[in-house]
Amino acid sequence: MTSTDRPSDDHYWRRPWSSTLFAGDLFEAIPFSSQPTVAVEAEDEDGARKHYVGAIEFAYGLLVSPTCDMTDQVTGASAHPYRVLVPVVSLDAVCDALEMPADKRGLLRSRDQMRPYLYLPPVPGTDEGELVGLLFRPTTVDDDFLRTPPRRLAQLHPLARRHLKVKLAAYWARSGVDHDVLPIFERDEERPEAEWPPSAYDPPDSELAGELTPPEWDPDDLSSGLAPPVA
Repeated sequence: MTSTDRPSDDHYWRRPWSSTLFAGDLFEAIPFSSQPTVAVEAEDEDGARKHYVGAIEFAYGLLVSPTCDMTDQVTGASAHPYRVLVPVVSLDAVCDALEMPADKRGLLRSRDQMRPYLYLPPVPGTDEGELVGLLFRPTTVDDDFLRTPPRRLAQLHPLARRHLKVKLAAYWARSGVDHDVLPIFERDEERPEAEWPPSAYDPPDSELAGELTPPEWDPDDLSSGLAPPVA
């Protein structure tokens, strides 16, 4: 998998399974109201490009804190209470607001090549349609906020989480990291779902969980999750 490939749509959302948090976990009702609301433009290697900074009060939030930063590597307990998330909003709304031409929309959808954004396919069980993570608009919340009440909706497949890390490096460090140099699994992630105790981040009777694919994957077959080529 090269630095421009993204996983196929089937290798994104999974039913929450881990007791702890992983980068790429999706939460609901995250506040982003203190963000700027004036459109700006920035020069990129592809020319001037707008960033979507329209008003967002509450939205889905994608966790981008590194897993190793959130978790004490000796005890496995929480290392600190600070969690960084980026807003996840409608792809169509962002593209329409930026007057993005059809060819650029296609690149974002099929190859996920626009650095400020992370393409995300629809979350099963919701009516939101295609989504996009705004990597340039992070916010910080307390861990208690994510647990009271439980707000986690879904977790990313390991391949999609690795792609998130590649995109974060590309945007924040302007570094072209190849997927294959990054590990696929987080700490203890290869354990079967049944071995994870219930998590305080997950609603106990979530209807959405029933719509999501269980966290089942073959460690020997993860390389097959590439998106189809651009039409």
